[in-house]
Amino acid sequence: MKKLILTTFYTISLVSGIYYIATGESFVTMSQSVPLDQAVVEHYLATEVMAPNFGGEVYTTYKILDTSTTKNEIYVWALIQEYVREGDHFEPGSGMASPLVLYVDREAETFTISGHASPRPGDYYPDDVRRMFPLYAELSVLPHPISLGQKLHDQMEQKLSHSQLVKE
Repeated sequence: MKKLILTTFYTISLVSGIYYIATGESFVTMSQSVPLDQAVVEHYLATEVMAPNFGGEVYTTYKILDTSTTKNEIYVWALIQEYVREGDHFEPGSGMASPLVLYVDREAETFTISGHASPRPGDYYPDDVRRMFPLYAELSVLPHPISLGQKLHDQMEQKLSHSQLVKE
């Protein structure tokens, strides 16, 4: 029994060490989150990540995949879509759905996003995701999650319908 406990302890220590060397984060910091302001994140995504090409209004929805307190990063899957008002309805303009790394600048009690990065498309995508995202977020991002995309699209439709009701 003592051998089993020691073997288990050494195995967990070894795996933790390898994980720390590979990712730069320990299991302890992995569970800690970066305090964030949802309104700031949404405003940043709507104004800094994508510019509207047709003069419409940009709507955004996102899912937080993970955060890193040691790197001050937030990992999100974002759906950003421009909508142009055409009479009594909205028409989609430019848009994007992508995983993003948001760089957080936390001074005192303020919360600002200082920049962002996204994986390059094509053959670079898997390597960029592995390099930019922690393991948990990487597993969520690599297979291009269709169900997550559909959920975000449904949330966007709700925002848009609410916006139509408010403006009419």
